Amino acid sequence: MLSQKEKHQLKQYCDENPHLSILVQHLEDSHRMNLSRISHEIRNPVTIINSFLQLTQKTHPEVSNFGTWKPILENMEYLKQLLSEFSEYNNSNQLHKEIFSLHTFIRTLISDCQTALPMVAFLYEKTSAIPMAAFDKTKLQSAILNIVRNAYEAMGTQTHKQICISLSFDGDYFSIKIANNGIPIPPEHLPHLFEPFTTYKTDGSGLGLAIVRNIVLAHNGTITVLSSKEETSFTIQLPLQYD
Repeated sequence: MLSQKEKHQLKQYCDENPHLSILVQHLEDSHRMNLSRISHEIRNPVTIINSFLQLTQKTHPEVSNFGTWKPILENMEYLKQLLSEFSEYNNSNQLHKEIFSLHTFIRTLISDCQTALPMVAFLYEKTSAIPMAAFDKTKLQSAILNIVRNAYEAMGTQTHKQICISLSFDGDYFSIKIANNGIPIPPEHLPHLFEPFTTYKTDGSGLGLAIVRNIVLAHNGTITVLSSKEETSFTIQLPLQYD
């Protein structure tokens, strides 16, 4: 897997050599197709095994009392989640853009999050006029919800849970900042947060923030994170686009 420095160097080479850029794109497409095939081949037996487990529990309910049964089901759910996130990661840079209002989009998203997480105080601030622009709405929603989910988990059992989302536009770039008052991220973890299969959670897949980063990069944007005792914030910057 290429490091961020190597990816940056490769991009520079591709910018200088259009033929190399085409070859790299073909390699990426081939790599993505291979990953899709692998995921498909794994998903088939997983689906069959899961069906057998459900049938076994239905016809022999006594298995629920076995000490090994609950861990089996929990690991099956984790495997299904991992396959789902793997597929999402593999397709995270395939965009289907449409023109819409980021302001309306985020307000609706916050309303949905508030309904799902009533124990969290969601705050929203729009600090400038927001023009219409073209983005992949589904992918962008996935990215923001991923960050919100991480924020919620970071707040743990604390009494006052707060997530603040702000939106601004400087004439060239939209800025979406998502901040929470949860436990700060250790400084040594920050450089590796967006690397695939890197996780600091006991039950994490290590793909969530990697998916977020891929989605942002596919929109030619950037994402940064800052963390202190006061707040942890993820800031997504997206260029103005109409197609």
